[in-house]
Amino acid sequence: MTERYVRPTVAGWLTPTLVAPWVSVYGAVTALAALGIDRGLFGKVLGWSVGMFVGSLWAVVFCALLLVLDLTLLGIRVRTLPAGRRGWALSFLSPLLVLATYRVVPPYRFYTAGPWAVLAAVLVPMVLVAVGTRIVAGTKPI
Repeated sequence: MTERYVRPTVAGWLTPTLVAPWVSVYGAVTALAALGIDRGLFGKVLGWSVGMFVGSLWAVVFCALLLVLDLTLLGIRVRTLPAGRRGWALSFLSPLLVLATYRVVPPYRFYTAGPWAVLAAVLVPMVLVAVGTRIVAGTKPI
């Protein structure tokens, strides 16, 4: 049975899109620092502080990517704006998928190819995961 589409409010779309990535990144950084998974590079407190700073910069870029992607997919009528539980779930889990890809293929391994290769190694998984989650788990417009 198909459900009637209810257009989300701007706040109903923006809130999960802008808040959930920050929560998941901060949670991941805190978990990595608390468990010592970062190999004690800076120590727990300094490592957590550096991780929160880098995570904050990363979350800004990821949120901007999600905003542009959502509006683009809506504009070309491929997907509707994610809101409600679906919006929170997509926006909360997609940063964790990107961080998992960084764990498998760390961006710092590309330093021999230059700074642009490292930047690409950071941005390409972000774009692929964002597009993939928005298209696969998104809702088609009626």
